[in-house]
Amino acid sequence: MNICLFTLLRRNSPFNVVGAGLLIVASTYGLSRYTYGLFVPAIRHDFTLDQATVGAIGSASYLGYLLATLVSPLLVRRFSPRLPIILGGITATLGMSLVALAGNPIWLALGVTLAGCSPGLAYPPLSDAIKQLCRAEKQSRYYAIINSGTSFGVMVSGPLALIAGPRWQLAWLCFAFIALVATLWNLLVMPGDTREADGHQYSNKESYARQEPMLKLMRRKLKDEAVRRLLLGALLFGLVTSVYWTFSVELIAGKNRLSEVGSVIFWMVVGIAGVAGGLAGEMVTRFGLAKVLKWATLSIAASIVSLTMASEGMLVPTMSAVVFGATFILITALYGIWSVSCFPEAPSAGFGLTFFLISAGQLISPTLAGVGADFWKMAGVFQVTAVSCLGILLLLPAQDIRSM
Repeated sequence: MNICLFTLLRRNSPFNVVGAGLLIVASTYGLSRYTYGLFVPAIRHDFTLDQATVGAIGSASYLGYLLATLVSPLLVRRFSPRLPIILGGITATLGMSLVALAGNPIWLALGVTLAGCSPGLAYPPLSDAIKQLCRAEKQSRYYAIINSGTSFGVMVSGPLALIAGPRWQLAWLCFAFIALVATLWNLLVMPGDTREADGHQYSNKESYARQEPMLKLMRRKLKDEAVRRLLLGALLFGLVTSVYWTFSVELIAGKNRLSEVGSVIFWMVVGIAGVAGGLAGEMVTRFGLAKVLKWATLSIAASIVSLTMASEGMLVPTMSAVVFGATFILITALYGIWSVSCFPEAPSAGFGLTFFLISAGQLISPTLAGVGADFWKMAGVFQVTAVSCLGILLLLPAQDIRSM
């Protein structure tokens, strides 16, 4: 029993690496970043905000994320994976605390923006941490499970929103406490040395890459067709999926007269289904990344267009939520695995750039969708989005990938 306890408590044990990583992703992505949309009706009511102000606050959150994603790999190369992960946890804790305690729109906007920065800081270094702390044959599996933390965060936000009711600030205080616990756990687990961690020694190629200036590294990598496919696919994925995240509840509420509780349940279903994305590592190992990405792309396109089908009740929206939630988390994991495969000598740099482009697409897309809705109505926007999603099929990896 003592041996089992010792194994469990080791810093690089599966329990610690996966548990700490999953909780920081749940806190920074699932709670800090995606939960804002769920509370917009209550926030608008309490602060008497118009749509333009609500949108501006949401955009500030995305902008904060984009800037943090650029800074995070630089911190990893200069210091260690631990530093940006902990900074991400701190900004999540402070940002969500500010949202909970905000007495006016300025403090609210500051809190939402800080919270939005947190996944940009904490997420990219996890690729480096996994490479340092885990054996090669386990890395894809552990990363995919950690990546599904977004779903756990979304799952938690729904019940807490229902419990808090009109006192929605209490839910945000709970979110902040979860982020604090995640921060402390990662402080104990994540590697603090970029050169060596638990016996991992960098190769000459990796050591050279860490000394190579970032711009030079990027120019060299962009000459590689596989890298260009990765980055263009990531941008397109961000463009098409943001439409669903932003407007799906509005679309089905208009078609099905969805209640507030029904909206929260729909949101929770998306989160619960995302847990299935934790199987990405196993699926890549068994079937190869290109084949899994192809079928996942077809599935997510189907989930987007299905919301435009005329139907009564919640059957079609629920099926769409299940497919979208599972495939969204799955595809983000696939792009993460692919990015590390393309940037083996600088995982957090490739990881950060890939997710920067996904988020750049998510920043641009809602505005385009809003303009498009004036011409085609929202159902037409979803149909165009589903067709555009199929463009990812033209950007699959030319050579199959079965590990990070």
